[in-house]
Amino acid sequence: MDQDEIKEEIRARVDLVELIGQHVRLQRVGRRYKGLCPFHQEKTPSFTVDPERGLWHCFGCGEGGDVFSFVMRAEGLTFPEAARRLADRVGLQWETDPQAAAHRERRELLERANEIARARFIEHLFEDRSPATERARDYLRGRGFSRAIMDAFGIGYALDSWDDLLKALGAAGISAEIAQEAGLVKTGEHGGHYDVFRDRIMFPISDVTGRTIAFGGRALKEDEPAKYLNSPETPIFRKRRTLYGLNQARKAITAQGMALIVEGYTDVVSLHQAGVNNVVAGLGTALTREQLQLLARYCDEIVLVYDADAAGQQAATRNLEAFESIEAAVSLVTLPEGMDPDDCVRERGPEGFAELLGDRVSPVEYRLRRIFEAHADAGADGRARAAQEAVEVLLQIRDWTARDVYVAKAADLWGANDPGRTAAMARVLKLEFRRRAQGQTQRQRTDSPRDMGYVSKTLDRSAAGERPGLVKNESALLSLALDDEAVARRVADELEVEDMLTQPDAQILTALKAHLAAGALDSRELVEGLSEEGGVKARAVELLVLETDDAEKDVLVTEAVESLKAYRRLTDFRELERQVLEAFNAGELSRDDPLFQEYQRLAAEVKRGGVEGYWGVQPSDEAAAQEEPEAEVGEGAEAPQAENDLAEDSTGALFDDEDDEDPWAEDGDGFGI
Repeated sequence: MDQDEIKEEIRARVDLVELIGQHVRLQRVGRRYKGLCPFHQEKTPSFTVDPERGLWHCFGCGEGGDVFSFVMRAEGLTFPEAARRLADRVGLQWETDPQAAAHRERRELLERANEIARARFIEHLFEDRSPATERARDYLRGRGFSRAIMDAFGIGYALDSWDDLLKALGAAGISAEIAQEAGLVKTGEHGGHYDVFRDRIMFPISDVTGRTIAFGGRALKEDEPAKYLNSPETPIFRKRRTLYGLNQARKAITAQGMALIVEGYTDVVSLHQAGVNNVVAGLGTALTREQLQLLARYCDEIVLVYDADAAGQQAATRNLEAFESIEAAVSLVTLPEGMDPDDCVRERGPEGFAELLGDRVSPVEYRLRRIFEAHADAGADGRARAAQEAVEVLLQIRDWTARDVYVAKAADLWGANDPGRTAAMARVLKLEFRRRAQGQTQRQRTDSPRDMGYVSKTLDRSAAGERPGLVKNESALLSLALDDEAVARRVADELEVEDMLTQPDAQILTALKAHLAAGALDSRELVEGLSEEGGVKARAVELLVLETDDAEKDVLVTEAVESLKAYRRLTDFRELERQVLEAFNAGELSRDDPLFQEYQRLAAEVKRGGVEGYWGVQPSDEAAAQEEPEAEVGEGAEAPQAENDLAEDSTGALFDDEDDEDPWAEDGDGFGI
């Protein structure tokens, strides 16, 4: 079998309800099963499993997919890893290529070497009663670690020996070559091999499934140059993609919707022992985008918890662009002077530690506070230097609206409740931004209200907001089409791709038209062929498991088709209106231009029927009789306005000459960063 055939065989053999039931308590409701979503907190079940189609979807958080995507999401695995896990579950071999199979065998040997090392370290800590191991136990007792928490994290001890682990691995059939590739031994200057970790408390580093992939070792000798020593990178261990404690913390992070990141292994263990279980740690380097993205799979907010010392502050302010690049919100808490997370939870308890989280701020605000604290007492010169440094931070914020908010925040932080100081900093910040912009050969702006792109997006958002029922109608219509070939063919015939409200739905309709042109409807085959990018396949899965009222199917289909086509007419009018207003602003359009004449004609049509009439709901005869006569088109005639002053409302930013639209505009010159 090739891998496509193996995928289908896995889907056929795996009982999706049983698999998901290991993570979620499911209850049968009609043809489907429902339960509380394992990926976000909720009180009312919105997680749905469709065993007939082999699909699942949460209507609360939007996650969904098939058996492979569930294992990937629940276990934090890549697709190949999830496929191998599922293939093993049903007795299949995932790799069909001999080279891939050999690569997998090599990885399995590395994993086995690490598991043997982990067991060896645990054995020394708890079963060896020599003075050296007693010293290790004394250290851990001094940290207040219980046997239960040490078992949970697999903490152990590496003897002060050059070859203890090397011999143990050899006795288990692991060659020195594999041990070296796993980062457990090194080659000596005169040949042979020796243990990397000696006389250290050992902290196993696991992936999200619990497999040991590396180690961190804490030296017991105070004069040891390297207090902490991590495994080198290996084929199964990448520091940039790994977080300590994630396997233990994953469920708590998902349940609470928040992850805490601390600096050290012992901080993680201590907090977990105190009942703060949503905690992980980096691996001795600055946080990476990959680590943050990994955490963002499980939560909506990531909180960095760092010491108040200089090193902690430096770590906290690094990599601002990585924080902005992920979907989860990132905030930061600075602990009291002289305390690390371990000290804090010991002294204040979990409740006191939780109270500190209430003072968290964004990394941007944190950096601004540090800048202003450094220059607070330096007068006008300090204000200028603070503004220069603050602008360096603010320029890293790509979103125009967010930057505007932080500029105001920066002025408030400097002002410290003094209106005069606040206004002074606002002026200095504005001047500094202008100075930077004058040095640019081309002014590029992001989402300013004076940009046509911004207006277009605003129109799209406002249009969708005016008729939220449209989105519901479109969802129900496509759901019925994916379930009923007669509906599918009617939708394919009567609607154009441009009638869809969202890009994913447009791609689904495109695929549906092509699919029906080739033969009978096979929803599973259609969905399988959709792209993962842009959430298209996920949207199709959502539509497949969506419950609709079959009793009113014909009425629903008719109303949905008519409303979508009417909405497109209104959208076309707004687009034409935007073009007309843009051309007028640029002095490129006169009132006798055909484009303006078409605009007047459509504006009058909207006015006659009102916005509702233009949606396909005709006004009553009595209302039509009361309508004023249409204005005669001619020289000097005003452009008819849509009901609710549509033209003014939808594109007013283009005609507004007030500078307060753009916080950086002066003397009519729109200025933006």
